[in-house]
Amino acid sequence: MSRQFQVVIDCHDPDRMAAFWSAALGYQIDPVPGGYDNWMDYQIGQGFAENERVRFAAVYNPRGPERLCFLGVPESKTVKNRLHLDIQATLPDDSLARKIERVDTLVAELRGLGGTARRTGRERGQYFVTMTDVEGNEFCVH
Repeated sequence: MSRQFQVVIDCHDPDRMAAFWSAALGYQIDPVPGGYDNWMDYQIGQGFAENERVRFAAVYNPRGPERLCFLGVPESKTVKNRLHLDIQATLPDDSLARKIERVDTLVAELRGLGGTARRTGRERGQYFVTMTDVEGNEFCVH
């Protein structure tokens, strides 16, 4: 039996990460349930004990079950990710020139949101850009 899952990313600023990744993936930011201004107020309103409350935000695919959750933690990222996301910005039948155009357009948008382009590459007719998000987590756009 297959199971659904979400990817959880530790970070300093869950709301900023959710805004960045919502734009990167075309996902929606998970809304706070009605009557609450933020997720912390929701947890307090639901009676979560203080030691059970967490800072978090999430984004989800409006067309599927995929979800990323951003969990606020005190420590900083110190080493390269052992897992990274690859964002497919191109279509299967795009020419190399069109792939470059699509990738570079998304990269420019993500740079405007605080992402950093680290390197570009070409491999077997593909074009990609390795980037970091607003907190230094590596990912690729191809």
